[in-house]
Amino acid sequence: MILLSIDPKSKTPAYRQIEVGIRKLTDDGTLKSGERLPSTRLLAQKLGVDRTTVVRAYQELWASGVVESRPGSYTTIRHRLPPGRTSPSAPAQPAKWVEGPPRSKRLYEDFTLLRGKHRPAPAGGVVDFSGLSADRGLCPARDFLRALKVLVGEKGREILDYGDPQGYLPLREAVARRMRTHGVRVDADEILITGGAQQALDLILRWLGSPGDPVIVETPTYGLAVPLMRFHGLTMRSVPLGPEGMDLDVFEKTLKRGKSAMVYTIPTFHNPTGLTMPPAARERLLGLCERAGVPLVEDGFEEELKYFGKAILPIKALDGSGAVLYLGTLSKVVFPGLRIGWIAAHREAIQRLLAVLRFSCLSGNIPAQAAVARLLERGEYEHYLRRVHTAYRRRMETLLQAMKAHLPQDRVEWTTPAGGYTLWVRWTGRRPVDEETLVARLLDGGVRVSPGRFYFPGPVTETAFRVSISNLDEAAIGEGIVRMARVLNGIRG
Repeated sequence: MILLSIDPKSKTPAYRQIEVGIRKLTDDGTLKSGERLPSTRLLAQKLGVDRTTVVRAYQELWASGVVESRPGSYTTIRHRLPPGRTSPSAPAQPAKWVEGPPRSKRLYEDFTLLRGKHRPAPAGGVVDFSGLSADRGLCPARDFLRALKVLVGEKGREILDYGDPQGYLPLREAVARRMRTHGVRVDADEILITGGAQQALDLILRWLGSPGDPVIVETPTYGLAVPLMRFHGLTMRSVPLGPEGMDLDVFEKTLKRGKSAMVYTIPTFHNPTGLTMPPAARERLLGLCERAGVPLVEDGFEEELKYFGKAILPIKALDGSGAVLYLGTLSKVVFPGLRIGWIAAHREAIQRLLAVLRFSCLSGNIPAQAAVARLLERGEYEHYLRRVHTAYRRRMETLLQAMKAHLPQDRVEWTTPAGGYTLWVRWTGRRPVDEETLVARLLDGGVRVSPGRFYFPGPVTETAFRVSISNLDEAAIGEGIVRMARVLNGIRG
């Protein structure tokens, strides 16, 4: 007779206690393959439980492959391979295919590096300047939920079914209207709704790029664009940033090196630097791309977050030849879980991109798209935007004033954004400082920043880091800069 006991006072049901007990006996080798278990009647008498309790325990063991049982026969312990083995010769480690081809391996390495880029924070809390997502405390959650409830009641069958893979038509119409207020002449059929700007960029890379093709990028650039381009097998030709964005003299020379698949740029509130390209430079960049016949991918992810000075039209507003593919998103403005972005481009380009999208995604999140369309149509998004403008303008003013008041200007310099969430800090002290060491010392001092190396596709020639205000109020920003100054002043410059 096997040794089992039941605790009648336990919250665990008796049948589960029997199941777990027998499983342990098989795992530790006490019950061996082929060995008979007592009949349900006999074991029930031994344990003082109802026979149906034992029957259920045996059924659970059979369902999980621990025992074998046939009508009119004994229940026996099933022959099982050791945990993690699927055949007698299978190695107890991941199969070789898990590693994938070289580009998949590199993507995993990039992902691992990105996921592990943050050291544990020291005791006592940390002011985190590293994040880049809309402040969930400001998001219009109630308006969004109300819109969803109304739409499910009014258009449940329509919005709960598969939708148009190009995107919910009323949303495309609303986005097109909003873009026209920014000087971009587009209609709904020139808009493709995507799962955020990241998916939009992925679609463009899949359509325009082939392994080995060069892509021109400004450096530093959007950190998650770099591993994505590597994954697609593209090579990156770097053009440095100047005070007004991409260095167009270097860019012109780079164009002459040979055909490029595309140019990727963030001309407005650049991530990570916060710089904005002036109108004349935008005109020159577009003209160079048009003459070279190279598509220009304009990432406008923070286009609407302008706080100071006059608004500058997107490059897409100057586009008369269809050379520009514009990426927009609401995820960085409303709330990060709202995975809604779009591509604005010539309708022929949109149809080709739609073909790429259609075979990997049957439909977007139509309920969310419908709710956002309602917020746009009813003016609620505009009201929300005015509110966040006020909040973020104060945060950016606080950041710039605190940096000017406290940071050692003989050791660091920083950009002065007109909008967006981020700015760029460079070490300029006479003594060089290793970036990893600098970032680690800042963290030890209670400040987390985003290391500069994550924004370069190749070797890094400067020590720098990105600062973001997206999830910090004025008090936290002020305290963070005081801590930052304390660390920087403690480094021999």
